[in-house]
Formats: sequence, C-alpha cells, structure tokens
Amino acid sequence: MPYARLPGVRLYYEQAGRGFPLLLVHGIGNSHRDWEFQIPAFSRWRRVIAPDLRGYGQSERAGDYRVERFAADCWALLDQLGVRRCELLGHSMGGAVVLQMAVDQPQRVRRLVAADTLPSFALDTFDKALMFAFRYALMGLFGPRRLAGRVAKKLYPEPGQAALRARALARSRSVDRAVYLETLRRLVSWSVAERLDRLSMPVLVTVAEHDYFPLSEARAFAAALPHGRFKLFRGRHHEVPLEAPRAFNAAVLRFLREPAPRRTRARA
Repeated sequence: MPYARLPGVRLYYEQAGRGFPLLLVHGIGNSHRDWEFQIPAFSRWRRVIAPDLRGYGQSERAGDYRVERFAADCWALLDQLGVRRCELLGHSMGGAVVLQMAVDQPQRVRRLVAADTLPSFALDTFDKALMFAFRYALMGLFGPRRLAGRVAKKLYPEPGQAALRARALARSRSVDRAVYLETLRRLVSWSVAERLDRLSMPVLVTVAEHDYFPLSEARAFAAALPHGRFKLFRGRHHEVPLEAPRAFNAAVLRFLREPAPRRTRARA
C-alpha cells in the first residue's frame, strides 16, 4: 500500500494519471475517498495525488492536527514523490491546508482551487460560533456516527440523495473522535487572511449557494486575491464535489487548463 514515511507519521496516499501534478486535500472528518468523482476525471489530464491527512483515513494518528502541520506534511509528501511544482485543490478544511501550503511556498504552486472554504476559520459571527459549538458538543458527547447523521441531512436534503446520506454514515466509522475534536479546536485559530498578497498564482474560489458561511465572505475572499476567480454553484450545499461532481469537475478543469494566467477581477 502507498505510504510515505514522514517525520513522526506515516501518510497514506493514492496516485493516478500522468501529467502536471495536482494535489487533492480533503476536509475534516474525511479522507482521500471523498475525491471519488474527481480522481478519475482529473487523472485524464493530471498526475493526481490524494493523501489522507494525519489522523484521517488510513494515515497514522500522530498528535499535531494544526493546519500548518497538515500543510507541512503535504509538502513533505510531494518532496518524497519528486514533485517540485504543482497545482492544489482543497475542500473545506482542505482548502485551508492548500492555502497554507501556498502562502508558505508560493513559488511551487502554479494554480490553486479553494473549494467551500475561507482564508480564516475564526468564530467571528454568531452563526459560526453556534455551528462550532453544535459540532463539538455532538461529536464529544455522541461520537462521529451521530454527528454524521445530523450533518448529512443538511448537506444532502433532497429525497434523491439518500445514497449520499448513507455514504456519509458509513464512512463516519473511520473517524477518530479525539482527532476530530483536536482538529476542530486548532482550526478555529487558523488564518492566512493577512497573507493573501503572497498568492500571486491564479486562484479559483468555489462556493455553494447554501454553504456554511455567507456568500459575501467568499466573494470578498476572491476579490482580495491578486488573480482571484469566483464560481458559485447555485442550489448546492457544502459538499459540492460529491453533490454536483460533473459541474464541479467541469469548472475546475476549465480553470486548470486555461492557457495562461491573467489578472482578473472576481466574478460570479
């Protein structure tokens, strides 16, 4: 099985395809399996690398669950694989990880996609603080299956999305309660909001109409970037790569395959 031995942890990852390297980074409580609709599509054009972050999926539990640590692990993995320059795609907390990677080593990033994420996870509104308290309490008291069941109903509310709800429940069995809680505590103190000027590469910010945070914050994020783009998925929820994979994949591939960077304003 493909494991990378990094300082203090063994990291599981999968690879597919050939071409310019594209790293996919999953969100909190998830794993590389959440890219099941992206890996086959993107590997036709890219060398796709999809790790399980430390503490998640098939990677080892290893104590330090800060975004900065996740980002350093990903760069160490890419170093082991001989990747000097790449494209980055991260969803939710994975978006925080790829943003951290890019501000740490911007010269190594050709393009970046930040999906359903922001440059800060600070609890700066009542709704964000309420969501944090809800998730922390439900996970702490009842565990991952109960949390996954409640969250899945909000992420996949349509009658035809029963399979997605069942999938979320099934995959919650692999989530470590202590790892999730520590990651969540660390995540709300993370921010690169004051370092966005370092992101000189083209960046696509994608967001769902019914996401966890106001659309105005995602638009402001894209507008603050030197080469920011903005893509809204109307009628969708936080897990766009799973809920609307065809539309998501098309938007990402269109962005990644543009012939040359150019300065643009964020747009819907």
